[in-house]
Amino acid sequence: MRCPVCGEESLSPLADLDASNWLVARFKRPGLLESRPSFAALHARVCRSCGALLPFLDQKQRDELAEEWDTLIPVAPDPKPETPPSPESPS
Repeated sequence: MRCPVCGEESLSPLADLDASNWLVARFKRPGLLESRPSFAALHARVCRSCGALLPFLDQKQRDELAEEWDTLIPVAPDPKPETPPSPESPS
């Protein structure tokens, strides 16, 4: 498996992320009183060459993501191709 950051084929085997250090992807609320869709990455691989940490969802989180895929709202709009992103924009 190649590292998407440096391109080297030096990724570790799949590892568990510590429960206190999970990475969570959170999307915008679909409505005022609705909770934000969020998905916790419970596993990761590490690149030996560049040190990149690549988080992965488990199967349950992937199933939930698939169910909500068409309703997810980004936290910031995608910039137009001809417009450079502003420094304060998270996208």
